[in-house]
Amino acid sequence: MATKIRLKRMGRKKSPFYRIVAIDSMKRRNGREIERLGWFNPISSNHDHSIKEDLVLKWLKDGAILSDAVKSLFKRTGLSYKWHLLSQGKSESEIKKLLEQWKTDEEERLKRKKDKKLAKKASKKETEVETPAEEAPAEETPAEEAPAEEAPAEEAPAEEAPTEEAPAEEAPAEDSNKDDKSK
Repeated sequence: MATKIRLKRMGRKKSPFYRIVAIDSMKRRNGREIERLGWFNPISSNHDHSIKEDLVLKWLKDGAILSDAVKSLFKRTGLSYKWHLLSQGKSESEIKKLLEQWKTDEEERLKRKKDKKLAKKASKKETEVETPAEEAPAEETPAEEAPAEEAPAEEAPAEEAPTEEAPAEEAPAEDSNKDDKSK
C-alpha cells in the first residue's frame, strides 16, 4: 500500500479548509484517512496552519509520498528543510541551530519581497501622476503650430471635390445591396 500525505478538503462552498492527512494513494481525495497530521486554512490572511511535525516525520521515514500542495506548504514552514537535515544524519542541536538560521533568512527574504512589491506600487503611482504632466505640454505645442496648419487648409477645398463624389459612388452600391436583400 502506497501512502501519501495530502490535503483533504473540508469547509463550505467557496470557503475551503483542508486537513493534512496520511491516506492510501488509491483512495479518493475525501476518502477515509489513515491518520490526521494537521490542518491548513488558505482563506486567512496569513495562511494559518497547524502541523504535527513528529507524525509527519514518522510517515516520511516510513516512505510516505508528499503531494505537490503539501510539499509547498512544508517548504514554507521549514518542515521539508528539517526532513532534509534529518536524512543527512545531523544531530538535534545542529538541526535546531540551522532551522533558526533558516527562519531568520526566510523572514529577511519575505521582508525584501514585501519592500520590492511596495516600491513597485509606488513607482507605478508616480508614473501615473507624471503622465498627465507630460500630456499638458504636448497639448500646448499643437496650439503654437495651428497657424502653420491653416495654410494647408486653404488647399483643402480643391481636395474636397473628390470626397463629395465618394458618397455618390457609395449610394448605388447601397441600392444594389437593397436589391439583394429583397431577393
